[in-house]
Amino acid sequence: MTELRQRAAREPDAAPEDKELESEVKIDGETASDSESRAETAPLSTSVDDTPEVLNRALSNLSSRWKNWWVRGILTLAMIAFFFIIIYLGPMVLMIIVMCVQIKCFHEIITIGYNVYHSYDLPWFRTLSWYFLLC
Repeated sequence: MTELRQRAAREPDAAPEDKELESEVKIDGETASDSESRAETAPLSTSVDDTPEVLNRALSNLSSRWKNWWVRGILTLAMIAFFFIIIYLGPMVLMIIVMCVQIKCFHEIITIGYNVYHSYDLPWFRTLSWYFLLC
């Protein structure tokens, strides 16, 4: 790193195009234009109607706006009922659910971290992370 600083100090009259090209080259050898072209060719996902067939048949004669309101209302009531059922089951079930949510969130964070730091070849990254969670 210090060598780069010294070289930059010695060559102040370097062409600006060279600096731009150096900044575009990434660590793994991929240029910014390569990643942009890959992003442009990726297909855009469209919204998919995942409404259950039972609700589709029951709400078929309504406009899409009112159908949306009814689906949201029914799912809201289902989530509230599920919440009360969990509370009714007691503190042990609440602790298990919280633990499961924590472990799943930690798993997602570790997966993101592993993907980010994979280029550094850190040994035992996942194993150490799970060890720290258990401690």
